[in-house]
Amino acid sequence: MVDIKDLYTGILTGLHAEPPLKTMDKKLVIYAAPTGSFTSRQQNPLQPYTMEENVKSAIDAYKAGAAVWHVHAREKDGIPSKDPYVVKETIDRVLDKCPDIVTSVLPYADYTKQGAEQVKPTVDVLTAAGPQYMQSAVLLIMSMTFSEKFTYVITESLLRETVEYLESHGVRPEFQGHAYSGLKDVKDWLIDKGIVKNPPLMNIMAGFHGFSHASPLEPDPWNYVYLMTMMQTLSPNWTRGVCAGGRNWLPFTTLAIMLGFDMVRVGMEDSVYMYPHKDQKIQTTAEAVKVVADIARSLGREIATPDEAREILGINPAVRDAVRKRPIRAAE
Repeated sequence: MVDIKDLYTGILTGLHAEPPLKTMDKKLVIYAAPTGSFTSRQQNPLQPYTMEENVKSAIDAYKAGAAVWHVHAREKDGIPSKDPYVVKETIDRVLDKCPDIVTSVLPYADYTKQGAEQVKPTVDVLTAAGPQYMQSAVLLIMSMTFSEKFTYVITESLLRETVEYLESHGVRPEFQGHAYSGLKDVKDWLIDKGIVKNPPLMNIMAGFHGFSHASPLEPDPWNYVYLMTMMQTLSPNWTRGVCAGGRNWLPFTTLAIMLGFDMVRVGMEDSVYMYPHKDQKIQTTAEAVKVVADIARSLGREIATPDEAREILGINPAVRDAVRKRPIRAAE
């Protein structure tokens, strides 16, 4: 007969002997997206439109814990601006107050062209201003048609020439897609052929982003499984992020934190409502950043500083010198 005392002692001994799990043993990069190309004030009256609103939103998100700013600019009437000089002025104003923030820019300027010619105007203007103006550039790894004049085509040759152009200017390519096929394209076209020599920076889109369902929305449990299986397609040595949008952005983001993703993107570009089951609208991107930072810390993950984020994301080391030379101006 088994001695109950021995059995009890054995159970207690085994319970505390499990080694630490390393899944979340890394700092989390929070990536703020205050405004974008699609979210309007008809959807959320507090959506930043003017340059002043956009700049304030980025600065407040930085103060709340965001190390990375996903840069979009708007014209005075709120229409998204592709003018590189408007983008530069927007960035310049934020860098005046947050000189070490990591800038992640959507580089597409001329939708009448494709490949490197589509991004060249933005890349040339921003990189000429200094490496801190365009530290990474988001490349969509999916073809899209919004209208007869607004198209984006992804092919092996176009993606390759765009990536080579960015890297020749010291800009880190940041691949963003919502389907397995796009992730495989990056591997087959760029990684396996040595076009991208460093581990790539990959962002998985999850949830609804206004132009596509990046993952199934119903029933609820399966959209989380979709994100988990997408993660399994990425090599562990790649830098992995989640760009969650729509009603389910917060559960997706929380899951990404628990799965050990390196980076999560949050903000009013991608989401209107704070919670999936309530009509409570997000008031500011800084509010969303704070919620995510609090969740991460409660799960035991620390928040990365901008310098730590650059290291995690593989940003051009030349940015550090440029950042340190730029003085911080007093808040207005």
